[in-house]
Amino acid sequence: MSLSERRRPEGQDVVKKMADLLRAGAAMLSERCPICGLPLFRLKSGEVVCPVHGRVYIVKTESEATRITVQGVLENLERVAAEEIAKALEKRDQGLDGLVKWLDVLERTERILSIMQGSGKTREGEKD
Repeated sequence: MSLSERRRPEGQDVVKKMADLLRAGAAMLSERCPICGLPLFRLKSGEVVCPVHGRVYIVKTESEATRITVQGVLENLERVAAEEIAKALEKRDQGLDGLVKWLDVLERTERILSIMQGSGKTREGEKD
């Protein structure tokens, strides 16, 4: 994607978010967001974020890109499972089968994410 094709956010809100990140102790990086082209920031926690799009990953190899893609899919599945569990709890008249299935999905997803995090290779800036 060329720089001219990127949708670069403009305005005072973006500048304010960038200033807030700097005030909070984040370091501005030389790398840019692949979506909007704004500078990325490394938080004190080590997480790399775009002031507009939130968390991003800087990958250097195809295997890192694959690992991050898998992690993103698992995190999305975790979110969906939590939403479905909440829906099942609201609709108590439908029985426990759906709830048990989504709890199983959530448990397995969290277990896999935990294993990935334990390997120290999931999030940019994380250490073992």
